[in-house]
Amino acid sequence: MTKTVTLEPVTRIEGHAKISLECDDNGEVIKGHLHVLELRGFEKLVEGMECAKMPLITGRICGVCPAAHHLASVIAIENGCGVTAPDEARLLRELLYCGHLLHSHALSCFVLTGPDLLDYGNSGTEKSIFRMLSDHPELAKKALRLRSIGQKIVEKIGGRGIHPVTALPGGMSYRPSEDDIATIRGWGNEAIELLDSLYTVMTEKLSVLGSVREVTALPMKAVALSDNQEISYLQGNAVIGDVTAGISGAFTAADYDGALKEHIMPGSYMKSVRLADGASYFVGPLARLLVNSRFTTPKADALLQQFKDGSTDRRTAFDAIQARCIEMVHFAERIVELSSASSSDAPIFTPVTIGKGTFRGMIEAPRGILIHDYATDEQGHIVTANLIVATQNNYDAIDATITALARSSKANGSDEANLFNAMEFAVRCFDPCLSCATHVAGRMALQIDMHRNGTVFRTITRGVNS
Repeated sequence: MTKTVTLEPVTRIEGHAKISLECDDNGEVIKGHLHVLELRGFEKLVEGMECAKMPLITGRICGVCPAAHHLASVIAIENGCGVTAPDEARLLRELLYCGHLLHSHALSCFVLTGPDLLDYGNSGTEKSIFRMLSDHPELAKKALRLRSIGQKIVEKIGGRGIHPVTALPGGMSYRPSEDDIATIRGWGNEAIELLDSLYTVMTEKLSVLGSVREVTALPMKAVALSDNQEISYLQGNAVIGDVTAGISGAFTAADYDGALKEHIMPGSYMKSVRLADGASYFVGPLARLLVNSRFTTPKADALLQQFKDGSTDRRTAFDAIQARCIEMVHFAERIVELSSASSSDAPIFTPVTIGKGTFRGMIEAPRGILIHDYATDEQGHIVTANLIVATQNNYDAIDATITALARSSKANGSDEANLFNAMEFAVRCFDPCLSCATHVAGRMALQIDMHRNGTVFRTITRGVNS
């Protein structure tokens, strides 16, 4: 006989979810599971759409990571057409994307997981950005300013701070003025200064987590883009490996469907993704640092080396917070480099003709590997579309972390409040984006209880997903 303990809702994440723990008669945790409770059927909604409009349509999947879908779609179409955008267009795209990544990571580190980290272990206090503003006002102001800088860069280059519109198959539709580029360069330098102090605070706070990092070590491979061992976000092959065992495999956008397989999960609208042999893996900032050896910007490279020289095996959800902080240093440095290299005279567009074909693109979203896959008819209209989103790639890792934390908390006699706080904190460390990740297949389990005078007189059920 088993019983289920439920935490609902999970807060300070993008989307709607609950956590369930299945326990035996002795109260021992058998397994934990994240249930994703919302449906966003974009894979069906886009059927019949013009492929050329997909970068604008898919950018509206989510308000948190729209630039990732915008650029993944553009790159997929260019790959299918055999077109390479001009160098200046790719520079502008990377500059836009560095702003987006900076904004997204700042949101995750300081607004979502920051309240947990700064007050770790104290279950009796409110944990929110408002509490941070009250108790750590200077830290909170710097963090929010950093997030604002990232968003402003996206707005300058992408035309909008949310749902950018300027990248298109073949290049860019817009070039910022020289004054705008100079402003962006100034913001990059400001971000570097802000991160000097923010990084120190966050790493100091992470050091007090202690054994919780050990019990949540992820017993699985990491998957991330790599360009000859250089951390890459918009190009390169996906490599499979980790810091201890090295690289054990690789795949490209064109052959991803031979390397990855999607699986329907019980009681959830989100599918898990596993390697073709059935093995689980994880993606995201931590995975990128584990399978690569360099960034090519000096401060970030130095921090990466320090991170890898640490005495422990860096493979837990909580290490992802430090990985995001290191990446933010790189984004700030790269913003300065790219804005210094931008040219006002170089071409930014190459014409593209879209007909019947297959279009596949793979990039690193803030949360990890993101794949767009379209098939079109002779008129260039979408026949089928498949999206594999970072949070789907992390599904098994999230469940494994929830399970490990729950077992550890039970063994250590933690009260229910501390257990729930720890599980929510762990889920937030993966920075899940559930609107992006819900592409339903099969049918969700359903139970309807009919009541009369406060008593259930009939129950109708439908089975689990098939």
